[in-house]
Amino acid sequence: MHIAILSFDRPHYLREVLHSLRSQVSERDEVILVQDGARNAWSGRMKASPQHIQQCIDIFQKIVPWGTVLASEGNIGIALNYERAETHLFETLRRPHALILEDDLVLSPQYVRVIRSLLKIAHNDRRIAYVSACGDMWASLEEQRARLRELRHMHENWGFAMTREAWLDERPFRREYLDLLADRDYSERDGARIVEFYRQRGWKMKTTSQDSARWIASVELGKVRLTTFACHARYIGEVGQHFGRELYYRCGFHRTLMLDVPAAEPQHPTSAQIASWLERERERFREGTEPFYEGHGS
Repeated sequence: MHIAILSFDRPHYLREVLHSLRSQVSERDEVILVQDGARNAWSGRMKASPQHIQQCIDIFQKIVPWGTVLASEGNIGIALNYERAETHLFETLRRPHALILEDDLVLSPQYVRVIRSLLKIAHNDRRIAYVSACGDMWASLEEQRARLRELRHMHENWGFAMTREAWLDERPFRREYLDLLADRDYSERDGARIVEFYRQRGWKMKTTSQDSARWIASVELGKVRLTTFACHARYIGEVGQHFGRELYYRCGFHRTLMLDVPAAEPQHPTSAQIASWLERERERFREGTEPFYEGHGS
């Protein structure tokens, strides 16, 4: 497996993520830490402690000693860090597929195995843009056991894998989006300009993150993003660039239960399912309704 882990300034989270991954990989697997830097070149702002950056690198090298570190000299933000990871994997190394993780998703012991199965499906069906095994993060264990083989449409692009072909298909759109981020701190991106970019293409998308660009690119290509129903990961990003404790608990991510029985081989979705998922996404973005997970808390 070819795996990239995007890291910034949360060594305590990264350590948990790497420990959850370590038992699922060996020296035969390619594991890369894509580490963002501390000071943003465009805004001049110090976005993180250099000590935390170095701690992340040290933790990675201790837990995955054969791994590779791609450290950015300065802070470039999450969108360009993703771009750096994907370009390295798919353009420089020309890998056929890759799993891309962030530093706030703890994996079940079955995550990588399930991803391998999902990538087989994706390689055989160009209608599939992304796969993940995050599943329904609010489902009970009883529900997960009953729906072991079921796939569903993905919510957030957390813990995703994709094929090189799917990445190449998205390049024209993604380059246009990335051009809108040029020469500025990602946190200070021109949201109005990005919203207008989407509007001109027929979408009422208000979210301007790099995630939203992936959603729109997939829809425009007639592709879907798939995840398992069973939950094979736990989001731990209680504190970060976009989340705080109050929102984390309001969204109910503290309630996540990972599947407690062996995973089953996922079922290939039918053409009718793919068409239905795709039309729901198109309608969602045409109408301007976007996913939001508040209300799952208790």
